[in-house]
Amino acid sequence: MLPLPEPNTASALWSIAGIALLLAICGYIGFLVKNKATTFEGYLVGERNIGPVITGAAVAAGYLSGWAALGMMGVTYTVGWSGMWFAGIWTIFGIVPCVLFVARKFSFYSRRFQAQTVGDVLGIRFDSKTVQITAGIVMIVLMFIYSIGQLKAAAVCWYAVTGFSPFFCLLLSIIVVIIYMVIGGYTGTQWAMGIQGFLVGAACLALGLWALYLVGGAGGLSKLLLAQDANLMALMRPDLPQVGNTQLFSSMVGITSTFFLFITMATGFPHVTARFLGMRELSRNDYVKLMLTVFLIAGIPIFLNAVSGLSARAVWGAQLLDIAPWKADLAAPFMAMSGGLPLTSLYITGLFSAALSSLAAMILGIAGSVTRDVIQMIRPKTSPSTLLLLTRILIIVVIFIPFYWTLVAPPPLLAAWMAQAAIGMGGIFIWVIAGSLYWKRATATGAMLCMIYGIIAVLTGSVLVSQNTLGMGTLMYIVLIGCGIFYIGGSLLTAPPPKEKIEQFFTMPAE
Repeated sequence: MLPLPEPNTASALWSIAGIALLLAICGYIGFLVKNKATTFEGYLVGERNIGPVITGAAVAAGYLSGWAALGMMGVTYTVGWSGMWFAGIWTIFGIVPCVLFVARKFSFYSRRFQAQTVGDVLGIRFDSKTVQITAGIVMIVLMFIYSIGQLKAAAVCWYAVTGFSPFFCLLLSIIVVIIYMVIGGYTGTQWAMGIQGFLVGAACLALGLWALYLVGGAGGLSKLLLAQDANLMALMRPDLPQVGNTQLFSSMVGITSTFFLFITMATGFPHVTARFLGMRELSRNDYVKLMLTVFLIAGIPIFLNAVSGLSARAVWGAQLLDIAPWKADLAAPFMAMSGGLPLTSLYITGLFSAALSSLAAMILGIAGSVTRDVIQMIRPKTSPSTLLLLTRILIIVVIFIPFYWTLVAPPPLLAAWMAQAAIGMGGIFIWVIAGSLYWKRATATGAMLCMIYGIIAVLTGSVLVSQNTLGMGTLMYIVLIGCGIFYIGGSLLTAPPPKEKIEQFFTMPAE
């Protein structure tokens, strides 16, 4: 086995230089577009004129997050090839339906109805403030949980190369986000995420190719894993408990659930679908560019991430599991450090980008939901200038909540923790967002019942998963199927929406 990389001055300086350059670019973008964020609406959605390439890169960055750029490697490092179902195979399948079926409609509704948040679109669709407020609250809760994973991902990369304490690693991470978000709002965040998206794709591609080279290709990887434990080569691990997080790798229930998790979560991620709110109207050629951009970033490079985790297990064995609190999530940073200074700097900067792009999208979404979907709905006479000031203040306040949580109780396995929030967002909003954009018969009652059931089910189920009395795959089916029953049943058992209003909402220009 190779010795574990250790923090050193050269690695720290190279990584700090890469992140400093990223910060400088993102900060410059924030100042460059600050005139587009001087009003409340402009702060939340910009001028609705962002093109397909930046939108596609921002969507990919928000979708992949610290989960893909760090958490996936931790999963395959821990359980071997059986983790690939959860950590790589289905990744691209989730983002494609989101781009194909949600992008155009969200962009159109944003322009036509002046929608400023995802909850806003739902409030307009159902002509219901109650739906909008409820959607905003549910999104806030689930995005809080998911944002904790982003902070851990950013902090892990700082720890790997500098050896700094968790407190300073986390603090440095959130400072970067605050700077360009408070200044540039949606437009600054979207452009920063777009740049970060390309950086993530390049970093993951380089890391994956280096990891395969280090172990001698696919053949060498297999030999090294077999020498440690034949179970690491299995596509399903019945030797692992079939409850808790490990059900995703140990049974058909868990493995099949990962397909539905990825299919639903991109469309159900409010911080991802919100990337389309500021997009300009696109032609067919523009949509090709949008899809190609997403595929280049979220396709092969991200699949290679999972291979990087396997390679780390092959060369270091199970040593990382003893390094608290980061444990298996150190697999990718250490793999990058084994490749030399340029790869270390590229990957650490890319990982930082992945984690902070999703964190920024979520924090902006949370702050916007509080002010637009809750405060403005309850107190409609609140002035736009007051709402804008509140949103900027909330960004700073809100980000310190996951900061504290991650500091005192970091999740042991990043991807598994984030999956629980993803189950909630995907299981609920695949119906309430995607379903409501296509099913005219859906009613506010159906949407409300779906959201209430979903948030109760995922929060209760997550406790049972953490106690190893329920499998995470089973939780996925409980949330997804249950939400569908309440959404469809509640809609069919209540009066249909007024025909004139629903037709007005669904009427779109011919392609």
